[in-house]
Amino acid sequence: MGGAVDFSEWVAPDLVLTLGDRTYTVPAPSVERAKKIIALAVRAEVDLGIVRGEVPEEIQDVLSSLGPQERPGLGPVSDQLVADEVAVETISNMHIYSVFYWARGEEYADAIAVLLWAPRSDVAGGEPAPKARTRSPRKSGRSTASASRSTST
Repeated sequence: MGGAVDFSEWVAPDLVLTLGDRTYTVPAPSVERAKKIIALAVRAEVDLGIVRGEVPEEIQDVLSSLGPQERPGLGPVSDQLVADEVAVETISNMHIYSVFYWARGEEYADAIAVLLWAPRSDVAGGEPAPKARTRSPRKSGRSTASASRSTST
């Protein structure tokens, strides 16, 4: 029989969010956080008209279990953002982005961000809507995130 398999190269990468000179590293969701994230994504897609119909009852049950200030898309970074006195609207927007990032992927989250937050004057003036910012390709392999998972620099 073979030795132990090092699974480090295949783990889900963290989500790194920058805000000014600060960097926040959101760990990939646990099973419990993932259920809540998916439920929030489904409700948001219905609310935004992306998906037609009603939010299923089992999704409503998961949503009703959320605490009033719970932001599962951000995980422990939510508390760090509050401690850093980030504006509530910014935290909310970061949470929306992270929910779609974890539930549907980076491209989808970027598209939703453009849809929700791109300046409307650009579109009204006949200019094309701004594109999501470009990022360097995701690196595979072992995470280089710090042990604290969220940092202020």
